[in-house]
Amino acid sequence: MSTHQPPATETERILAEIWCDILELDEVGVLDNFFEVGGYSMLMQLVRERIAQRIGVRPSLPELFIHSTIRACAAFLDGTMQETAAPEQQRAARPEPVRSGSGARDTDIAVIGLACRFPGAANVDQFWDNLVSGVDSVSRFPRKSFSSPGGGIREYVPAGGLLTEPEWFDAGYFGYTPREALLTDPQHRVLLECSLEAIEDAGYDPDRFPGLIGIYAGCSLSTYTETLRARQQEDPSITSWDILTGTTSDYLASRVSYKLGLRGPTANVQAACATSLYAVHFAARALLSGECDLALAGGTSVRLPAALDNYRVGGITSPSGTCRPFDAAADGVIGGQGCGITVLKRLSEAVADGDHIYAVLRGSAVNNDGRERAGFTAPGVRGQVEVISAAQRAADVTPSSITYLEAHGTGTRVGDPIEVAGLNHAFADGEPREQPCLLGSVKGNIGHTDAAAGIAGFIKTVLAVERGVIPPSLHFSEPNPDIDFAAGPFTVVTEATQWKPVGVPRRAGVTARGLGGGNAHVVLEEPPAPLPRTSGGQEQVLVLSAHTPAALDELTARVADRLDNQPELELQDVAWTLQVGRRQHRYRRYAVVHDLQDAVRVLRGEEPGRLVSGDHARDGRAVALLAPETGAAEAEQYARKLGLKTDLVLTPDSSDAQLEAALGTPGRLFLDAGAAPLAARLREHPRWTADHVAVTASGARDALGELWLAGLPVDWAETHAGQPRRVPLPGYPFQRQRYLLEAGPTAPATPAPVAVAGAGATTGTDDAEPDTEQTVSRLFKQMLGVPDVDPQANFFDLGGDSLVANELLGQLEQLLPVRLEARDMYVAPTVRELTALIEKQLSDGEAVPRG
Repeated sequence: MSTHQPPATETERILAEIWCDILELDEVGVLDNFFEVGGYSMLMQLVRERIAQRIGVRPSLPELFIHSTIRACAAFLDGTMQETAAPEQQRAARPEPVRSGSGARDTDIAVIGLACRFPGAANVDQFWDNLVSGVDSVSRFPRKSFSSPGGGIREYVPAGGLLTEPEWFDAGYFGYTPREALLTDPQHRVLLECSLEAIEDAGYDPDRFPGLIGIYAGCSLSTYTETLRARQQEDPSITSWDILTGTTSDYLASRVSYKLGLRGPTANVQAACATSLYAVHFAARALLSGECDLALAGGTSVRLPAALDNYRVGGITSPSGTCRPFDAAADGVIGGQGCGITVLKRLSEAVADGDHIYAVLRGSAVNNDGRERAGFTAPGVRGQVEVISAAQRAADVTPSSITYLEAHGTGTRVGDPIEVAGLNHAFADGEPREQPCLLGSVKGNIGHTDAAAGIAGFIKTVLAVERGVIPPSLHFSEPNPDIDFAAGPFTVVTEATQWKPVGVPRRAGVTARGLGGGNAHVVLEEPPAPLPRTSGGQEQVLVLSAHTPAALDELTARVADRLDNQPELELQDVAWTLQVGRRQHRYRRYAVVHDLQDAVRVLRGEEPGRLVSGDHARDGRAVALLAPETGAAEAEQYARKLGLKTDLVLTPDSSDAQLEAALGTPGRLFLDAGAAPLAARLREHPRWTADHVAVTASGARDALGELWLAGLPVDWAETHAGQPRRVPLPGYPFQRQRYLLEAGPTAPATPAPVAVAGAGATTGTDDAEPDTEQTVSRLFKQMLGVPDVDPQANFFDLGGDSLVANELLGQLEQLLPVRLEARDMYVAPTVRELTALIEKQLSDGEAVPRG
């Protein structure tokens, strides 16, 4: 809205004339913002040309964007611009020099886990290989043309950084029914899988972690919501509640906490393109405040179908289909899909616990540009300067000690110069610099991944800090003429560069900026050297488990390949990570090995007798000790050494009645500590069942493997000499299937609604009685999204939960004259049992009258 305050100086009068002419306005106020009275970036270039013609000064585009009112621009051009920041803001803009040396502090945070899916990369290793090799992972499609408003023909290249099969998901692993998977936004599902991969990469099992684990995450606007709304018109079984819980960002982080059993702070974060770096900041603060002991942070952005035809004249999308950060030919952004998440922990605890530390997060900060910018969606400079300076102060480092900067770097003609102008200001500390600060942006590789953009730059930089190589920033050949590189320390890195700074550790900054003015910045440093230790040379027990036999086979092959490709790994570290750093599943496998080469041979099946598998794991087994006639005390001591609590000791003198009583405990495990004939008697006993287990204590490590195979808890720490470390190992091999609803006349998300005689349905006989079991069975299938249901199968074991159960009961009440309560599903959770309950209600005359 114009204030119509008239010009007060000659420069203001000239600028007002230029604005009115270009914007075709009758009058303009000197306090009006150029971008709020009809201006945009292309018109600002015309303003710059007119200023050069009439005033003889040629300001840069960033300077015009910063001074976007007539008064501010005139004062800048006249050289009379006054500093308006408050004293504390001025200090924030230019921090006092602090020490640049390294050293652990109480506020340092360790980065101990990473996981991601980005264009061309299904995991962190593939992502890094693509970055170092300079791979452009953006997909491009044939040119399209359209008529411009002036009558001409314009062309553009539809392009985007696309994930491979983001709609594929392992529903069974996470206990989802097919229907639930279909009704859950793919970007939520991708984050869920990445969260598990990240915490496995850190080497922790949430079920056995002694502290609190939190998660901070955000996502992009859901386009899947629109698809579900459209499908809801065809399939009334899709409810508004389904759409709300399955696609809304409010439930993104809480879904991860529910499925992985995280009990720490759980929060959705939304800050547009800065979302996931904001999440990192909040997660670090939660650790420092003691709100949690481990924290996940990241973001996800998966729009299906992908928006590739979104180019418009005057917009920010690149018509050439290529993102060129900082380059003279930069013409806009490329959209991208992706997901990334990191696991953070207090550094002192990570070191003490033997965690693998990728990097140290020394400091972070977030803020907003406020009003001091060209418009609501435009970036500012002061906010960027202040957030970088605040992060550097939190990190206790000087700008001159930072030798790499991962920029927001969107590849827009105006945005990049504004960002570099702010970087130049923030890094102008007056300190001598031994080497330039290299500059890059991951968006040239994968496009702009929106809510996942900050975590993409974060993961890239963490890996660079750890591995001592800075990947190239793609598509840079000639600098954008509006970027004043001479005014700052920055040089765009154009090839993979060994990172060996002089006199300081490898240290980097990562910036993310969001539409709406959000700014986030973090300072990362190379990890500390591991504490010295004595290498162990003893045998180790490698344990593997999975949700399905196929996944177990694939996991076994993956681990074998990793050990073969990384011979520098310590066997005890591998064993420790597998023992304590993975969730424990039904299908299990173990091997006792004495070195890495031996492990590879055994895992690849070259010595089949040494790779032992089973699917009989169960919790809460009672344990009986089978002791010889002499040496019972030694046998009991041996059981205690294995960490077993026995409730019964049997000897060869035990009677048949005693054996029968022992076998009366379902699933009991019998540890044979030198009483083989007694073990044979038990196996031959009529009450012996497939649920009973006999373990022969031929060797301590083999016995531990057998006990673990049977589902008993094992104190693995007692099996290691010294301090083992966690190491990154292959993550869980998800067994994915395609789950995607698409708008349009396609098959329904669930089976057709149940039609039951006597409940408004049309049948061949008007007085036919409803088939109750068939009705219940069809509703089970409909609500669970499965083609068939065993009438004896438990609803909750099939993936149902309380919400789905309530909906099922509600539909039964519409179809049958009964009144059901939520507890009925827990009392009668199978088709057969629920049918019996309903028929009893009907036969007892408790039917609800139908009007």
